[in-house]
Amino acid sequence: MKVGYMKQNILPLQSKDYEILNEANEIALDFTAFDLNRSVFVAPTLAVIGNGQLCEDFLNFCTKQNSCKLSITHLLPQDFVRLSGHLGDFKIYFKDTSHRIDTLCIAQVVSFAHLENLFAYKGIHLANAYSDAASMFQAVVDFIGEYAYRQNIIFNPSVCQYQDRRPLENGEGFCHYCVDVCPTMGIAKDDTTMLLSTSPIDCIGCGKCVCVCPTGSVQKEGDTLESFTYRARLYKDRIPLIVSSSQWANEENLPTFNTLLSSQPLALPFVIDVPNMLNETYLLTLIQETGAPVVIFGEIDELVIECVESLNVICEKIFGRKGVIFGDSLKDIDSLILMPHWHYLYTPNAKEGVKDIFSARLQSWVKQESFGSVSMKGFGEVKVDASKCTLCLSCVEACNTHALINQTSSFELLFKASLCTDCGYCVPTCAENVITLESRTFDLSPVSFEYVSKAQDKPFRCVECNKIFATHKSIEKIKAILSPAFQSNPSKLRSLECCADCKVKVMFEVAK
Repeated sequence: MKVGYMKQNILPLQSKDYEILNEANEIALDFTAFDLNRSVFVAPTLAVIGNGQLCEDFLNFCTKQNSCKLSITHLLPQDFVRLSGHLGDFKIYFKDTSHRIDTLCIAQVVSFAHLENLFAYKGIHLANAYSDAASMFQAVVDFIGEYAYRQNIIFNPSVCQYQDRRPLENGEGFCHYCVDVCPTMGIAKDDTTMLLSTSPIDCIGCGKCVCVCPTGSVQKEGDTLESFTYRARLYKDRIPLIVSSSQWANEENLPTFNTLLSSQPLALPFVIDVPNMLNETYLLTLIQETGAPVVIFGEIDELVIECVESLNVICEKIFGRKGVIFGDSLKDIDSLILMPHWHYLYTPNAKEGVKDIFSARLQSWVKQESFGSVSMKGFGEVKVDASKCTLCLSCVEACNTHALINQTSSFELLFKASLCTDCGYCVPTCAENVITLESRTFDLSPVSFEYVSKAQDKPFRCVECNKIFATHKSIEKIKAILSPAFQSNPSKLRSLECCADCKVKVMFEVAK
């Protein structure tokens, strides 16, 4: 169905406006995979975990129902170990009568006990969430049969700041914002393996994980930053009115849309599935591609509000006015005008992360001027004690946004503030304990968009072959540690200043 024509002759929009709406919709479809719709068969099998009168009453209620032939297995809470899988295909690990671990494959679970390892997956029914046995039984029955769902989220583990990383001292990962904000089990973490897992069947497509991801590892299917940019570009010289697809389809909103669009002729609905996925990078993209302020219609999540406030602080520091407003004030919308000097054309590629895009876009506004510092979540300033840094480059290997890099030609450790996510992974990674991080700070000046030197050293050449193989500070530190032990052996002392190849030769000469 075409997005706009059902409202033609109702809203104060021209035919070219509807063409923009439908072309934007087609772009989203072009970036959407074909095999998103999935289904799973949910068998009439149920595990009931619990004891006591309420549990017995529910079991008795189930046996009296003739509407569904439900196969029920009863487990005691003390026998439950853990659970894996998803709706229709759960596997329960439990202790049998011999106290050995056994497994049970089941479609759904009802629990009357609070179990630490039983998470709120779809198909896991907690008794305290229902008013009576009948409503809980009906919820179980409603899932039985073919259950259809849709894959909403794209997860790229290569730029994830949790996946396969060493945990903190408390056992948690450095970044798990997506898991923290997920209202279901659509995305979950395992601190024992340091792996994230997505569950399309549990995902409700709220978009919160996309909003908080600092690298763009999590994005919305069909609404990636690349897709979003091309759609935003269609709205040049228009004021985009961000509307959710459900709000746009709701005819009860037509009078409100009519009032808003009549009061601001430049406004044009920008329809996306879930506005709650928006963060500073998406909003900045829309502002710059259109060359206009952005209006958000309807209720929005607090996570997005925080992003709007941060971006508005930047806009006010640079231009003296807000870049994003909320559409509940006709007075504010009436006064909006196009801002041609905000316009900036930037086409990201699929491999670029959120930080790369935000950095390039914001730099186009800052240019060579300084506008002071701002406090922003997801930004940090790395401090390095250059006198103690041996340029081992462990921090460079740890940084997956390339905020920290090494300059091989000059033996320097370089840092670009606009690419830092404030994850803090570089701090404990540093073997010399010379890195500290100042969180939530970003300087609106040219230096934030350039690689600046944090530490530098001279190259050290092998005393045998004259090949560069290390830095002076690293060799001096090794010598300071091992020299006392090698004091009586000149050859061993000399080996400390040799490359790997020559070290072997020197040591063999000692052995002769």
